[in-house]
Amino acid sequence: MEINKYSKKYMHYYSGDVPFLVEEVFKNNKIENFADLGCGDGPFLYALLKAGYLDNLKKIIAVDISQERIENVKKLSDKILCIVSDVCNIEALKNVQLDFIVSSQVIEHLPNDKKFIQEVYRLLNKEGLFFVSTVFKKWYGWYFYRCNGKWALDPTHLREYTDETQLLDILKENKFEVLKNKKTLQWFPVTDFIFKRIGLNRNIYENKIIKFLRNIKIPILGYYNWELLLKKPPNEI
Repeated sequence: MEINKYSKKYMHYYSGDVPFLVEEVFKNNKIENFADLGCGDGPFLYALLKAGYLDNLKKIIAVDISQERIENVKKLSDKILCIVSDVCNIEALKNVQLDFIVSSQVIEHLPNDKKFIQEVYRLLNKEGLFFVSTVFKKWYGWYFYRCNGKWALDPTHLREYTDETQLLDILKENKFEVLKNKKTLQWFPVTDFIFKRIGLNRNIYENKIIKFLRNIKIPILGYYNWELLLKKPPNEI
């Protein structure tokens, strides 16, 4: 699917939700340089800005392959350095070292997950932290989309991990230390499903009543949101 067509059809809503593991990082660590890789329309950045976690940072970076999505991120704050790039090879960040990188529901869309992990490792400072979330599928998991002849949660998923070692082995090869490993059943907000089909603005959840209605969710049996918090060893460069 062509990138900008996908960006329009699958817009990201600004819900203001910050994952607990990410909140812990900002509360318990000194973070000065931060990046969201595969930022999309910026829902993660929107939530972090709203919560005040990015207020005192020296550097905030957003990277996405879609020019249209990056234009949306630019509207969030002039503090954000916005880059259009493949996240597996970010030429504009050759001399940048970061304290914390997040990548939410991105790695399953990438042709080469190993190359992505290597790029994240390169960008991190010693003892830098990396939060990654992705889809984990049980053997009985099913959803109505298809990708490469298989049932999938999203038609653009190039992989859906079905065994932890499929990703953990790559992380181990690249010397990442696993600090937290968490899975929760995937739930989809009913309002997201409706709003995308009628084309409502991505800021719709700034309305408190609508935001409350977002708590009405349906479970996707067999599909889990897999979250990992990782650290680059102190003896690595």
